Amino acid sequence: MRRLNRTIEEVGWTRDVPRYSATESVSFAFDAMRREAQDCVLVIGPGATLAGIFTSRDFLNRVAAPRIDAGSVTLEEVMTRNPRTLSPSDPVAFAINWMAIEGFRNVPIVKDGKVLGVLTVWDVMRQITDLFDEIDATPRAVTVDSDISDVTLIDLGGGS
Repeated sequence: MRRLNRTIEEVGWTRDVPRYSATESVSFAFDAMRREAQDCVLVIGPGATLAGIFTSRDFLNRVAAPRIDAGSVTLEEVMTRNPRTLSPSDPVAFAINWMAIEGFRNVPIVKDGKVLGVLTVWDVMRQITDLFDEIDATPRAVTVDSDISDVTLIDLGGGS
């Protein structure tokens, strides 16, 4: 369980997320998401600050569902503005709980106003998988349900 006490900085996040200005077209950004196998792009504003995030969910709900031409709309028009963020010093347990409760699959990681990347649901899944592996490897106390002191062992051979 020590793994959940770690910070996001200790376990890592996805750093190579595409970053574009708000004036970039949705089709260009979505092509980059597909090409780079990412579920989002970070939208960067003046001074390299985080202006928003554009996710595949934003694409489905704000572009595809209303049948808007992705080439004629900019990220600024359909992105999630001023997204909630996490810090590298936030605990992994907090991030997992928060993402589950809020329904976030991608949360930008920001430190001192600088955008560092995104904690993705896949990053979280790796932590949960590692946690289960850690739990499985942890020795457990065995409860004795019966007294075996009067059991006689019989050697059936086969040894040297």
